[in-house]
Amino acid sequence: MNWMYSCRQAAQLLSRRLDERLGLLDRMRLSLHLSMCDSCRHVEQQLNGVQALSADLFSTGFAPDSEFRAERKD
Repeated sequence: MNWMYSCRQAAQLLSRRLDERLGLLDRMRLSLHLSMCDSCRHVEQQLNGVQALSADLFSTGFAPDSEFRAERKD
C-alpha cells in the first residue's frame, strides 16, 4: 500500500472534504501529503478561501439572478 497520495488524489480529497467528512485513513494520508507538498497546501488555502467567501456571500442573501436582471434593465 502506498501511503503517499499523488497531488491529483490530494486535490480531489481537498475538494471532497469541503462537502463531507473524510475517513480516518484518508485524513491521515492527506495530512501526510500536505506536510510535504507546498503546492497542495496552496491549493488547500485557495479552496478554504473560496469556501469562506462563498459562505459570506450567500449568508448576506445575495441573489445572483435578481442582481443580473436589475443591471440589465438599466
